[in-house]
Amino acid sequence: MDTTNMYHGLTFLAWTSAGFLIIVGLFLVKVLFDLSSLLTKMNQTADIVKDSAKPIFADITESVSIVNKYVKRADTGLTKFNDLSGKASKIIVELLSKTSAVSGIIAKGLWNIIKSFKKK
Repeated sequence: MDTTNMYHGLTFLAWTSAGFLIIVGLFLVKVLFDLSSLLTKMNQTADIVKDSAKPIFADITESVSIVNKYVKRADTGLTKFNDLSGKASKIIVELLSKTSAVSGIIAKGLWNIIKSFKKK
């Protein structure tokens, strides 16, 4: 093989490789530029979302605290109602037991009176 042809072939290969590397480098620079632009836009979007989310979270926190107050108030009311109903049931049970004792005495007394009238 002729050295001149080999020299021309290697020169063509070197120039072609250099051109290919330049083209790939340009595409790589373009990709990096687009990536930088994308990251900047994503950062701006994240800032907008963060600024928009602050009032929403503040409203949610306020709503949760209001609901919590209502739940505590209802719990306090239910506790008072349970205490009151427990006391009322104790009073009713005591009243019924004393009433039954008194009614038993009255029934025995009436029975004795009826017996005494029957004997005569």
